[in-house]
Amino acid sequence: MKTKILTVFTLFLIVTKTYCSVVVMNGLTHTYSGVSGDVITGEIVLINSADEAQRVTFELNDIIFSCTENRIFTSESTHSQSSVDWFSAELMDKTLRPKEKYIYRFTISIPSDQNLKGSFWSTLMVNVEKPIKEEALNSKVGLDTKIRYAVALLTDVNLKDEVNIDFKSIDLNNEDSQSKKELFVKVSNESKFIEGVKLTLEVYDQDGEKIYESETDRNMAFPGFCRDFKLDVSSLAIGEYECVLIAESREEFIGANITLTID
Repeated sequence: MKTKILTVFTLFLIVTKTYCSVVVMNGLTHTYSGVSGDVITGEIVLINSADEAQRVTFELNDIIFSCTENRIFTSESTHSQSSVDWFSAELMDKTLRPKEKYIYRFTISIPSDQNLKGSFWSTLMVNVEKPIKEEALNSKVGLDTKIRYAVALLTDVNLKDEVNIDFKSIDLNNEDSQSKKELFVKVSNESKFIEGVKLTLEVYDQDGEKIYESETDRNMAFPGFCRDFKLDVSSLAIGEYECVLIAESREEFIGANITLTID
């Protein structure tokens, strides 16, 4: 039962190498808001800190979410909240000179349909790859080494509804006494807008005294999908506790009373 009580997006990053000389300077999550018919201008700031040229390509993908599987970045399928068709840019590849700072500019054109309402999203994949040199052909270093930044483009269209999140499942890994004990919470977002959700767990002893509190980072829950959270309860001794679990977004709260048994 949902109870109303007295409010970083996750950065998307896919890396196949631990270091890269080309860096996205202004973040991997870009959020915008507008109304039907608006044209929004955005930019991604890149800098090549290397002493050699670096080739960068840009590719637009959809992000497919699920309550049961990991998210998927793809250009082969789409969904009802996709903003891929709203995106436009003059170029999709660029060779950066040594030490060059480059601003990649694009537009997001919201359709003029007045019935549009909610959050829409897509991802700009920024692929960094060194130009292949002649001497590299005989090198033992793999030529396919690259880094990919997934820059999320999130657009809220027209006025937001009230927050509509709820707990879908709450489970404790309590089987192995040697392992770290965590409370696994799945939160569902039934609204039309992306919500930045943060969880807090308050633990009380048999006398009603609060003895422990744990909280999560704030993470995005996308419309119609779930978000998984973990709360560490390893420090609690064996016993039974009454707890209050609180989820917050936009200064709106939902809460649940749970009994937590540690054995």
